[in-house]
Amino acid sequence: MTRAVRHRLRGERGSVLIGGLLLSLAVVMVIGLGVDVGHAFLVRRQLTSIADDAALSGSQAIDIPELHAGHLELEPGQAREQALRTITANPSTTGQATATTGQVTVTVTRTVPTILLGVVGLHSLTISAHATAAPRQP
Repeated sequence: MTRAVRHRLRGERGSVLIGGLLLSLAVVMVIGLGVDVGHAFLVRRQLTSIADDAALSGSQAIDIPELHAGHLELEPGQAREQALRTITANPSTTGQATATTGQVTVTVTRTVPTILLGVVGLHSLTISAHATAAPRQP
């Protein structure tokens, strides 16, 4: 190597620019994480509300003949159907519902695209919520 090339490589000229670019990239990633995680929390709240609503609507499917016999029980098929109907009323939300004579359990899921985390390769987040409801004596 020539003396001029060695002198140029030893100099610190441009190092602030490189440090600034790396710092800017880190700041964008932190802001992206904040925006996308905040959005995920909002979607999770919506999904929790949907799951609660579906479980509650399913828990209203009381087995009337059993009620007249003095037992507070659900009609499992009807309870599951009502819960699934409530889930499918919400666009871009998928879910599952199971019901027994004692309770209805609902799990809802939604995949949301990320806004800024796509830059680092995370293009979507899958968010889910879970709820259980059971009938009670008044």
